[in-house]
Amino acid sequence: MKSNLVKSTIKSLKHLCMAGLATIALASCSATSEQAGNAQVDTRIAKDTFANPLFRNGADPWMHYYNGNYYLTTTTWTSQLVMRKSPTIAGLADAPEHYIWSGDDPSRCCNFWAFEFHPLQRPEGMRWYVIITSGVKDHFGGQRNHILESEGSDPMGPYKYAGTPMPDHWNIDGSYFEHNDELYFMWSEWHGDDQVNLISKMTNPWTLTGKRTVITKPEYDWEKSGLNVNEGPEIIKHDGRVFLTHSSSFCNTEDYKLAVVELVGEDPLEVSSWKKYDKPFFSKANGVYGPGHHGFFTSPDGTEEWLIYHGNSSPTDGCSGTRAARAQPFTWGDDGLPVFGEPLMDKQQLPVPSGEQGPLTAKVEGVRYRVINRQSGMCLLTDKNGQMTVGECQGNVSEWVLDPANDGFYRLASAAHGTFMTEENCGSEVTGVSAQPWVSSNCQRWSVDASEHGWLRFANAQSINHLQVENCSIENNQGVETGGDRFTTCTDWRLEPVSTFAMINVNSGRVVSVDKCSQELDANIVQHEYTDADCQKWQASSTGDGYYTFQSLDKSGLCLAVNGVSDGKQDIADNVVHAACNEPDSEWRFEFLQNGALRMVSRHYGLALKVADCSLKNGDNIMQQVWKDTVCQHFYFRVAE
Repeated sequence: MKSNLVKSTIKSLKHLCMAGLATIALASCSATSEQAGNAQVDTRIAKDTFANPLFRNGADPWMHYYNGNYYLTTTTWTSQLVMRKSPTIAGLADAPEHYIWSGDDPSRCCNFWAFEFHPLQRPEGMRWYVIITSGVKDHFGGQRNHILESEGSDPMGPYKYAGTPMPDHWNIDGSYFEHNDELYFMWSEWHGDDQVNLISKMTNPWTLTGKRTVITKPEYDWEKSGLNVNEGPEIIKHDGRVFLTHSSSFCNTEDYKLAVVELVGEDPLEVSSWKKYDKPFFSKANGVYGPGHHGFFTSPDGTEEWLIYHGNSSPTDGCSGTRAARAQPFTWGDDGLPVFGEPLMDKQQLPVPSGEQGPLTAKVEGVRYRVINRQSGMCLLTDKNGQMTVGECQGNVSEWVLDPANDGFYRLASAAHGTFMTEENCGSEVTGVSAQPWVSSNCQRWSVDASEHGWLRFANAQSINHLQVENCSIENNQGVETGGDRFTTCTDWRLEPVSTFAMINVNSGRVVSVDKCSQELDANIVQHEYTDADCQKWQASSTGDGYYTFQSLDKSGLCLAVNGVSDGKQDIADNVVHAACNEPDSEWRFEFLQNGALRMVSRHYGLALKVADCSLKNGDNIMQQVWKDTVCQHFYFRVAE
C-alpha cells in the first residue's frame, strides 16, 4: 500500500506531465502509470535511443517528420510505391506498408526507384509532390522521372498522376529547389561517359521551361570509382547559404559517397554560380559501405537537422537490396559548411530525434470521425484544457483522427486541439480520460475492437480498460472514463466519418470508383488510379447501429451496394455496383485492422469488399467475398475534399 505522500507526488507529476509543463526528464513524464512500491512502470512505446539500420532493404530513403508522424519511402523495384509512417523513428522498422500508388501504364509501370515527396504551396493550398523514377518492365533503359500530386495535405494521399518533366530520354533522381520565389527541378542523366546533375526552371511541379544546365559532373578521382557518377542531387540551406549535396561514384562499389557544391552566384542556371568542394563530405567508415543517396529531415521539435541515407554492411553488396536506410544528426562547422561526420556503425545506440518523446501537440493527418456512444447517442468531445465529455456533436471539438501508432494500436487525436486521448491513471480499474499532449506513452494508444452490429470498443493498450461514459450516464456533459463493465452498450461506440474520402485498396493503391463515372443505376464499381473525379469520392451516412451508406459525390441518391444477385443467400461472391441508397444491399460496416487498414463488410450478406483477383490494374472489378484477410480485402479511407 502506498503512503499518501507517494500518492500525492505521483498525482502531481502526472498533472505536470499531461499539461506539458514538467521540467524533469521526459522519461519521467512518459512513465505515467501508478507505481508499485518504489518500482515505476515505464509506459513509453519506444526507448530514448535507437540504432541503425532503420529499415533493411531500404535503398534510396526519403523521410519527413510531419504533423506527429515520421513518413518514410524507399525503393521497391516493383510497380508499387510504398510509404511507412510511425510516431517514433524506431517504429518505422515494423510499420505497415501503405501502398499509395501502383503502375500499369507500360511506359512507366515498373522498376520504381528513389521516391521523394515534397510539400509545395499551390494556389489551392499545400500539396505533396512525389517524384518517382520508373520505367518499363524488361530493362532499366526506360527510366524517367514522374510526378504525383496529393489531393490534400496528407502525405499518404490519395495521389493523382501529374506528368513527367522529360518524357523523351533517360533521367533519374529528381528533386525540387525553391529559390527567390522560383521553382527549379534537379535530376541526373548520362552525358557520354559521365553521369551528371542538371537543373532547370519549372512552370509548375511537373513541367520544365527554358534552358537545362549541368551543375555538377565527376571531376575528382574519388567521384570515379566503378563509373563516373554524380546523382541524387539535394538542396540544404543554412544561414542564408545554399548547398547542393549529391552522391558520387558508382553505387555498386563501396566508395559511393556524398559531395557538396555551394551556390555562390545569383542565377542557379549558370554553371559559374556553383562552387564544388574538392573533398567528399561523407564516406565509408565504421563498417558501413557506400553511404549515399540521401535526404534531410528535422526533428519533431525543429531543433535538430538529420541526414537520412542508405549504406551496406558489407563492401561487396553494391547496388542490391541489402542497402539499408539509416539516419543520424549532423551539425554545421565554424566555416558554415555541413558536418556529416562518419556513418555510425550498425547497432550503435544514438538518441532519438529531439522532441519525439514529447510533450507535443499535432494536427494529425487523416479522415475525421465523430465518436458516438451507443447508450447515450452523444459525441465524444474535448476542450482546449483537455477535459473530455460526451454531448451534442458540435464542429471540430467532436472530431477525431484515428491514427495507427504501431503494434496494432491507434491514437485518437483531437482535430480541434492536436491532443491525444489519454488514460490518466494507467493500470487502475477505473480511471479518468482526458486529451493531452503526446508523450509517447502506451496510456495514449488504444485498440479498436469490433463489438456487434458495427459498434466498436476502445481498449487502452496499457490497462486493457474500455472507454465508457462515467457511470454509464445518458446525461449531457458527462465525463468519460475507462474500466467497469466491458460488455454493455455503455462501452460501445461507433465511428462516423465526417470527411469526404477516397477508399484506397491496400494492395494496389487504387481507389474505389464508379466505372467510367457513369451516373446510370447499377453502374459497375471498379478500382482506378485516383484522378480527383467526383465518382471516386464518398460520403458516409449512418443508417442505424454501426452501419453506413457510402454515397458517391458524383450522383445524389446512389451508393455503394451489392447487386443483389444472391437474393439473400450466403453466396461466397457477388458484384458491387452503384445503386439506390435506400436499398438494404447498400449498408456496410467497417472494422479497423491491426495494420491500420479497414475491413468493409456488407450488412445484408456479411461478406467483405475486395478487388477481384488482387489486381493492380485500372478498371478491374470490385466485389464482395467471404473474408480471408488478404490485402486485396484491406482498404484505407483518405481525405478527398
